[in-house]
Amino acid sequence: MSCLNTDPTASQRGAALIIAMLVFALVAALLVGLQRDFSLTLQRSEQQLFAEQAWAYLIGAEGLAQLALQADGRQDAKSESPTDHMGELWAQPAAPYLLEAGGVMRGQIEDLQGRFNLHLLVSASTERDTSASENSEDAVGDGVADEAETRGSARAGQLAEKRWSPGQKLLIRLLQSLGEDALSLEEAMALTEAVSDFIDADADKRMNGAEADDYRYADFPYLPANRSLASVSELRAVKGMTSEVYEALRPWVTVWPETGAKINILTAPLPVLRSLNADDQWEPLPLIESERLMTMRTEGEITSVEDFLSDPTFEGQSVTDLQTLLGVRSNWFLLDASVDLVMRERHLFSVLTRKGGDVVSAVFRSESEL
Repeated sequence: MSCLNTDPTASQRGAALIIAMLVFALVAALLVGLQRDFSLTLQRSEQQLFAEQAWAYLIGAEGLAQLALQADGRQDAKSESPTDHMGELWAQPAAPYLLEAGGVMRGQIEDLQGRFNLHLLVSASTERDTSASENSEDAVGDGVADEAETRGSARAGQLAEKRWSPGQKLLIRLLQSLGEDALSLEEAMALTEAVSDFIDADADKRMNGAEADDYRYADFPYLPANRSLASVSELRAVKGMTSEVYEALRPWVTVWPETGAKINILTAPLPVLRSLNADDQWEPLPLIESERLMTMRTEGEITSVEDFLSDPTFEGQSVTDLQTLLGVRSNWFLLDASVDLVMRERHLFSVLTRKGGDVVSAVFRSESEL
Protein backbone atom coordinates (compact mmCIF):
# COMPACT_ATOMS: atom_id res chain seq x y z
CA MET A 1 0.00 0.00 0.00
CA SER A 2 1.45 3.37 -1.04
CA CYS A 3 0.73 6.83 0.22
CA LEU A 4 0.78 9.78 -2.22
CA ASN A 5 1.53 13.32 -1.07
CA THR A 6 -1.53 15.26 -2.11
CA ASP A 7 -0.75 18.41 -0.10
CA PRO A 8 -1.45 21.33 -2.54
CA THR A 9 0.80 23.72 -0.61
CA ALA A 10 3.94 21.80 -1.65
CA SER A 11 3.40 22.42 -5.37
CA GLN A 12 2.58 26.03 -4.67
CA ARG A 13 5.85 26.44 -2.78
CA GLY A 14 7.78 24.94 -5.73
CA ALA A 15 6.15 27.31 -8.21
CA ALA A 16 6.83 30.26 -5.94
CA LEU A 17 10.50 29.26 -5.72
CA ILE A 18 10.80 29.09 -9.50
CA ILE A 19 9.12 32.49 -9.90
CA ALA A 20 11.41 33.97 -7.24
CA MET A 21 14.45 32.63 -9.04
CA LEU A 22 13.22 34.07 -12.34
CA VAL A 23 12.60 37.44 -10.70
CA PHE A 24 16.06 37.34 -9.12
CA ALA A 25 17.68 36.53 -12.47
CA LEU A 26 15.75 39.36 -14.15
CA VAL A 27 16.73 41.83 -11.44
CA ALA A 28 20.36 40.69 -11.66
CA ALA A 29 20.35 41.21 -15.44
CA LEU A 30 18.81 44.65 -15.01
CA LEU A 31 21.43 45.55 -12.39
CA VAL A 32 24.25 44.44 -14.67
CA GLY A 33 22.79 46.53 -17.48
CA LEU A 34 22.34 49.53 -15.21
CA GLN A 35 25.89 49.17 -13.91
CA ARG A 36 27.22 49.04 -17.47
CA ASP A 37 25.22 52.11 -18.48
CA PHE A 38 26.32 53.90 -15.34
CA SER A 39 29.97 53.07 -16.01
CA LEU A 40 29.73 54.30 -19.59
CA THR A 41 27.99 57.48 -18.47
CA LEU A 42 30.63 58.01 -15.79
CA GLN A 43 33.45 57.49 -18.30
CA ARG A 44 31.86 59.90 -20.74
CA SER A 45 31.44 62.47 -17.98
CA GLU A 46 35.06 62.01 -16.91
CA GLN A 47 36.25 62.40 -20.50
CA GLN A 48 34.17 65.53 -20.98
CA LEU A 49 35.37 66.97 -17.68
CA PHE A 50 39.00 66.18 -18.56
CA ALA A 51 38.61 67.69 -22.03
CA GLU A 52 37.11 70.91 -20.70
CA GLN A 53 39.58 71.19 -17.83
CA ALA A 54 42.59 70.42 -20.04
CA TRP A 55 41.42 72.87 -22.70
CA ALA A 56 41.06 75.59 -20.07
CA TYR A 57 44.65 74.97 -18.96
CA LEU A 58 45.87 75.06 -22.59
CA ILE A 59 44.10 78.35 -23.27
CA GLY A 60 45.74 79.62 -20.09
CA ALA A 61 49.12 78.57 -21.48
CA GLU A 62 48.30 80.46 -24.66
CA GLY A 63 47.54 83.54 -22.59
CA LEU A 64 50.90 83.25 -20.83
CA ALA A 65 52.65 82.97 -24.20
CA GLN A 66 50.88 86.09 -25.40
CA LEU A 67 52.01 87.97 -22.29
CA ALA A 68 55.63 86.90 -22.87
CA LEU A 69 55.53 88.07 -26.49
CA GLN A 70 53.83 91.33 -25.50
CA ALA A 71 56.55 92.02 -22.93
CA ASP A 72 59.20 91.32 -25.56
CA GLY A 73 57.45 93.66 -27.99
CA ARG A 74 57.41 96.48 -25.46
CA GLN A 75 61.09 95.88 -24.76
CA ASP A 76 61.90 95.97 -28.48
CA ALA A 77 60.06 99.29 -28.79
CA LYS A 78 62.66 100.84 -26.50
CA SER A 79 65.59 99.57 -28.57
CA GLU A 80 67.18 101.45 -31.46
CA SER A 81 67.92 98.16 -33.26
CA PRO A 82 65.31 95.65 -32.12
CA THR A 83 65.90 91.97 -32.83
CA ASP A 84 64.31 88.66 -31.91
CA HIS A 85 66.83 86.04 -30.87
CA MET A 86 67.22 82.85 -28.84
CA GLY A 87 68.40 84.70 -25.75
CA GLU A 88 65.03 86.37 -25.15
CA LEU A 89 62.56 85.27 -22.49
CA TRP A 90 60.02 83.74 -24.85
CA ALA A 91 62.68 81.42 -26.37
CA GLN A 92 63.89 79.91 -23.09
CA PRO A 93 63.03 76.26 -22.35
CA ALA A 94 60.02 76.24 -20.04
CA ALA A 95 59.99 74.04 -16.93
CA PRO A 96 56.97 71.72 -16.44
CA TYR A 97 54.22 73.46 -14.48
CA LEU A 98 52.52 71.38 -11.78
CA LEU A 99 48.74 71.78 -11.73
CA GLU A 100 46.56 71.86 -8.64
CA ALA A 101 44.48 69.05 -10.12
CA GLY A 102 47.53 66.80 -9.96
CA GLY A 103 48.65 67.00 -13.57
CA VAL A 104 51.49 68.68 -15.44
CA MET A 105 51.42 71.38 -18.12
CA ARG A 106 54.27 71.97 -20.56
CA GLY A 107 54.74 74.64 -23.17
CA GLN A 108 57.35 76.05 -25.52
CA ILE A 109 57.34 79.03 -27.91
CA GLU A 110 59.09 78.69 -31.25
CA ASP A 111 59.80 81.35 -33.86
CA LEU A 112 58.00 80.37 -37.06
CA GLN A 113 60.04 82.92 -38.98
CA GLY A 114 63.14 80.94 -38.14
CA ARG A 115 61.76 78.23 -40.41
CA PHE A 116 61.70 78.14 -44.22
CA ASN A 117 58.43 79.62 -45.47
CA LEU A 118 56.99 77.51 -48.29
CA HIS A 119 55.38 80.58 -49.86
CA LEU A 120 58.86 81.86 -50.71
CA LEU A 121 58.81 79.30 -53.53
CA VAL A 122 56.26 81.22 -55.58
CA SER A 123 56.30 84.75 -54.18
CA ALA A 124 55.69 87.45 -56.79
CA SER A 125 59.17 88.88 -56.47
CA THR A 126 60.87 85.53 -57.09
CA GLU A 127 58.61 83.87 -59.72
CA ARG A 128 60.72 81.93 -62.17
CA ASP A 129 60.88 82.49 -65.95
CA THR A 130 58.59 79.89 -67.61
CA SER A 131 60.36 79.66 -70.94
CA ALA A 132 63.74 79.17 -69.28
CA SER A 133 62.25 76.39 -67.17
CA GLU A 134 61.11 74.53 -70.28
CA ASN A 135 64.42 74.82 -72.13
CA SER A 136 67.15 74.51 -69.51
CA GLU A 137 67.14 70.85 -68.51
CA ASP A 138 70.92 70.65 -68.58
CA ALA A 139 71.54 73.99 -66.87
CA VAL A 140 71.59 72.85 -63.22
CA GLY A 141 73.72 70.65 -61.01
CA ASP A 142 75.95 68.43 -63.12
CA GLY A 143 73.98 69.67 -66.13
CA VAL A 144 75.36 73.16 -65.61
CA ALA A 145 78.83 71.78 -66.17
CA ASP A 146 77.73 69.97 -69.34
CA GLU A 147 76.04 73.10 -70.65
CA ALA A 148 79.13 75.12 -69.82
CA GLU A 149 81.26 72.81 -71.94
CA THR A 150 79.00 73.07 -74.98
CA ARG A 151 77.61 76.58 -74.87
CA GLY A 152 79.77 78.40 -72.42
CA SER A 153 79.63 78.74 -68.67
CA ALA A 154 78.12 82.22 -68.81
CA ARG A 155 75.06 81.04 -70.76
CA ALA A 156 74.62 78.04 -68.43
CA GLY A 157 74.72 80.26 -65.40
CA GLN A 158 72.08 82.55 -66.88
CA LEU A 159 69.75 79.65 -67.59
CA ALA A 160 70.16 78.25 -64.08
CA GLU A 161 69.44 81.63 -62.54
CA LYS A 162 66.26 82.01 -64.60
CA ARG A 163 65.04 78.54 -63.77
CA TRP A 164 65.47 78.79 -60.01
CA SER A 165 64.26 81.52 -57.70
CA PRO A 166 66.17 82.37 -54.50
CA GLY A 167 63.47 80.70 -52.42
CA GLN A 168 63.68 77.51 -54.45
CA LYS A 169 67.44 77.37 -54.00
CA LEU A 170 66.94 77.52 -50.24
CA LEU A 171 64.55 74.57 -50.29
CA ILE A 172 66.94 72.58 -52.49
CA ARG A 173 69.67 73.07 -49.92
CA LEU A 174 67.33 72.38 -47.02
CA LEU A 175 66.28 69.04 -48.53
CA GLN A 176 69.95 68.09 -48.60
CA SER A 177 70.31 68.95 -44.89
CA LEU A 178 67.84 66.45 -43.39
CA GLY A 179 70.32 64.07 -41.83
CA GLU A 180 69.60 60.42 -42.55
CA ASP A 181 66.65 61.37 -44.78
CA ALA A 182 68.58 63.96 -46.82
CA LEU A 183 68.01 63.93 -50.57
CA SER A 184 70.61 64.09 -53.29
CA LEU A 185 70.92 67.29 -55.31
CA GLU A 186 68.93 65.87 -58.22
CA GLU A 187 66.19 64.53 -55.95
CA ALA A 188 66.01 67.84 -54.06
CA MET A 189 65.64 69.77 -57.33
CA ALA A 190 62.86 67.51 -58.58
CA LEU A 191 60.93 67.68 -55.31
CA THR A 192 61.34 71.47 -55.12
CA GLU A 193 59.80 71.85 -58.57
CA ALA A 194 56.95 69.53 -57.61
CA VAL A 195 56.21 71.55 -54.47
CA SER A 196 56.40 74.80 -56.43
CA ASP A 197 53.94 73.52 -59.05
CA PHE A 198 51.64 72.27 -56.29
CA ILE A 199 51.45 75.78 -54.79
CA ASP A 200 51.55 78.15 -57.78
CA ALA A 201 48.31 79.23 -59.44
CA ASP A 202 49.36 78.65 -63.06
CA ALA A 203 49.08 75.47 -65.09
CA ASP A 204 52.63 75.64 -66.46
CA LYS A 205 54.47 72.47 -65.59
CA ARG A 206 58.08 72.85 -64.50
CA MET A 207 60.70 70.48 -65.84
CA ASN A 208 60.38 67.97 -62.99
CA GLY A 209 57.17 69.36 -61.55
CA ALA A 210 53.57 68.16 -61.62
CA GLU A 211 50.35 69.94 -62.51
CA ALA A 212 46.68 68.96 -62.57
CA ASP A 213 46.97 66.17 -65.16
CA ASP A 214 49.66 64.38 -63.17
CA TYR A 215 47.40 64.31 -60.11
CA ARG A 216 44.13 63.75 -61.95
CA TYR A 217 45.32 60.51 -63.52
CA ALA A 218 47.09 59.12 -60.49
CA ASP A 219 45.95 55.89 -58.83
CA PHE A 220 43.93 57.96 -56.37
CA PRO A 221 42.96 61.09 -58.37
CA TYR A 222 42.96 64.55 -56.77
CA LEU A 223 44.07 68.05 -57.72
CA PRO A 224 47.00 70.22 -56.57
CA ALA A 225 46.32 73.14 -54.26
CA ASN A 226 47.28 75.86 -56.79
CA ARG A 227 47.07 78.42 -54.01
CA SER A 228 48.79 79.41 -50.79
CA LEU A 229 49.01 76.44 -48.43
CA ALA A 230 46.86 76.52 -45.32
CA SER A 231 48.87 73.84 -43.57
CA VAL A 232 52.28 72.22 -43.83
CA SER A 233 50.48 68.87 -43.84
CA GLU A 234 49.38 69.57 -47.43
CA LEU A 235 52.92 68.63 -48.46
CA ARG A 236 51.86 65.02 -48.00
CA ALA A 237 49.88 65.31 -51.24
CA VAL A 238 52.80 66.55 -53.37
CA LYS A 239 53.95 64.14 -56.06
CA GLY A 240 57.26 62.56 -55.04
CA MET A 241 56.90 63.38 -51.34
CA THR A 242 57.48 60.34 -49.14
CA SER A 243 56.42 59.96 -45.52
CA GLU A 244 60.08 59.78 -44.43
CA VAL A 245 61.04 63.00 -46.19
CA TYR A 246 57.87 64.74 -44.98
CA GLU A 247 58.52 63.85 -41.34
CA ALA A 248 62.14 64.99 -41.65
CA LEU A 249 61.18 68.26 -43.38
CA ARG A 250 58.06 69.18 -41.37
CA PRO A 251 59.79 70.73 -38.31
CA TRP A 252 61.78 73.16 -40.46
CA VAL A 253 59.06 74.63 -42.72
CA THR A 254 56.00 76.82 -42.21
CA VAL A 255 53.14 78.49 -44.09
CA TRP A 256 52.96 81.60 -41.88
CA PRO A 257 53.01 84.42 -42.80
CA GLU A 258 51.44 84.06 -46.23
CA THR A 259 53.25 87.12 -47.60
CA GLY A 260 56.27 89.19 -46.66
CA ALA A 261 58.16 86.30 -45.12
CA LYS A 262 61.82 86.59 -44.18
CA ILE A 263 63.97 84.03 -42.39
CA ASN A 264 65.23 85.24 -39.02
CA ILE A 265 68.92 84.30 -38.98
CA LEU A 266 69.03 84.75 -35.19
CA THR A 267 66.47 81.99 -34.53
CA ALA A 268 66.89 79.67 -37.53
CA PRO A 269 67.64 76.07 -36.48
CA LEU A 270 70.67 74.26 -37.85
CA PRO A 271 69.07 72.65 -40.97
CA VAL A 272 67.58 76.00 -42.03
CA LEU A 273 70.85 77.79 -41.33
CA ARG A 274 72.65 75.30 -43.57
CA SER A 275 70.32 76.22 -46.44
CA LEU A 276 71.56 79.86 -46.34
CA ASN A 277 74.46 79.45 -48.73
CA ALA A 278 75.72 81.85 -51.41
CA ASP A 279 73.53 82.52 -54.45
CA ASP A 280 75.41 80.24 -56.85
CA GLN A 281 75.86 77.36 -54.43
CA TRP A 282 73.63 74.28 -54.74
CA GLU A 283 75.05 72.44 -51.75
CA PRO A 284 74.14 73.44 -48.16
CA LEU A 285 76.66 75.13 -45.91
CA PRO A 286 79.14 72.63 -44.44
CA LEU A 287 78.00 71.37 -41.05
CA ILE A 288 81.08 72.63 -39.25
CA GLU A 289 80.66 76.14 -40.69
CA SER A 290 76.97 76.21 -39.75
CA GLU A 291 77.75 75.16 -36.19
CA ARG A 292 80.39 77.86 -35.98
CA LEU A 293 77.87 80.47 -37.14
CA MET A 294 75.39 79.25 -34.53
CA THR A 295 78.05 79.61 -31.83
CA MET A 296 78.85 83.14 -32.97
CA ARG A 297 75.15 83.93 -32.94
CA THR A 298 74.79 82.65 -29.38
CA GLU A 299 77.79 84.65 -28.22
CA GLY A 300 76.41 87.85 -29.75
CA GLU A 301 78.97 88.16 -32.54
CA ILE A 302 76.19 88.00 -35.15
CA THR A 303 73.35 90.44 -34.52
CA SER A 304 72.39 91.55 -38.02
CA VAL A 305 72.09 90.31 -41.57
CA GLU A 306 75.21 92.30 -42.43
CA ASP A 307 77.18 90.50 -39.70
CA PHE A 308 76.01 87.16 -41.03
CA LEU A 309 76.80 87.81 -44.70
CA SER A 310 80.17 89.40 -43.94
CA ASP A 311 81.42 86.14 -42.45
CA PRO A 312 84.44 84.62 -44.26
CA THR A 313 82.17 81.73 -45.31
CA PHE A 314 80.66 84.03 -47.96
CA GLU A 315 83.84 85.88 -48.89
CA GLY A 316 84.12 86.51 -52.63
CA GLN A 317 80.65 85.08 -53.34
CA SER A 318 77.41 86.71 -54.43
CA VAL A 319 74.77 86.94 -51.69
CA THR A 320 72.43 89.48 -53.32
CA ASP A 321 69.49 87.09 -53.68
CA LEU A 322 70.09 85.59 -50.26
CA GLN A 323 70.10 89.00 -48.60
CA THR A 324 66.53 89.70 -49.75
CA LEU A 325 65.27 86.64 -47.83
CA LEU A 326 66.89 87.30 -44.46
CA GLY A 327 65.97 89.38 -41.43
CA VAL A 328 66.38 89.63 -37.65
CA ARG A 329 62.80 90.41 -36.60
CA SER A 330 59.90 88.01 -36.05
CA ASN A 331 56.17 88.48 -35.59
CA TRP A 332 54.90 84.92 -36.08
CA PHE A 333 55.33 82.32 -33.37
CA LEU A 334 54.17 78.81 -32.49
CA LEU A 335 53.09 77.70 -29.03
CA ASP A 336 53.48 73.96 -28.49
CA ALA A 337 51.61 73.19 -25.25
CA SER A 338 50.40 69.98 -23.63
CA VAL A 339 48.52 68.97 -20.47
CA ASP A 340 48.96 65.59 -18.76
CA LEU A 341 45.99 65.17 -16.44
CA VAL A 342 44.40 62.06 -14.87
CA MET A 343 46.65 59.82 -16.99
CA ARG A 344 45.39 61.54 -20.15
CA GLU A 345 47.14 64.02 -22.42
CA ARG A 346 45.81 66.83 -24.58
CA HIS A 347 47.88 68.89 -27.00
CA LEU A 348 47.58 72.37 -28.49
CA PHE A 349 49.48 74.01 -31.34
CA SER A 350 48.67 77.71 -31.43
CA VAL A 351 49.96 80.11 -34.08
CA LEU A 352 50.45 83.56 -32.57
CA THR A 353 51.04 86.79 -34.45
CA ARG A 354 52.32 90.03 -33.00
CA LYS A 355 51.15 93.34 -34.44
CA GLY A 356 51.99 96.84 -33.38
CA GLY A 357 54.68 95.67 -31.01
CA ASP A 358 52.57 94.39 -28.12
CA VAL A 359 49.28 93.22 -29.67
CA VAL A 360 49.41 89.44 -29.82
CA SER A 361 46.57 87.25 -31.07
CA ALA A 362 46.02 83.60 -31.93
CA VAL A 363 45.22 83.08 -35.61
CA PHE A 364 45.18 79.27 -35.72
CA ARG A 365 44.76 76.42 -33.26
CA SER A 366 45.19 72.70 -33.81
CA GLU A 367 45.38 69.61 -31.63
CA SER A 368 47.35 67.68 -34.25
CA GLU A 369 49.98 68.78 -36.75
CA LEU A 370 49.87 72.19 -38.39
